Amino acid sequence: MNEEIEPTKNIFFYDGDCAFCSNLANKLKSINQNKNLQFVSFRDYDYDVLGKIHPQLTDEILEAEVQLIYEKKRYPGFFAVRKILPSLSIYWIFTPFLYLPLIPFIGMFVMQILKKSR
Repeated sequence: MNEEIEPTKNIFFYDGDCAFCSNLANKLKSINQNKNLQFVSFRDYDYDVLGKIHPQLTDEILEAEVQLIYEKKRYPGFFAVRKILPSLSIYWIFTPFLYLPLIPFIGMFVMQILKKSR
């Protein structure tokens, strides 16, 4: 294990075996201003530990797309990024646009393309 998961923190899980995912997580971590948000590779933790954090966290779900556990609620892929966007330095300005009609469908489509290209 590289880091300890702090139970009081919100957790952004990414795939540490994926270079694209790791680079993205490092970039997000560097511009994140929310001190209550932790970025971790799910590969560093056993299934039992992940299950205690949230019962829906499985290898299959975590390998498919990033996951955010925010106040004990799970946000997958696009919704995870949308949830943390307000805490990402200058990028917070884009947050209202991600709540416009049809944008979630476009966001999920973009996440599918990114998943296939990684």
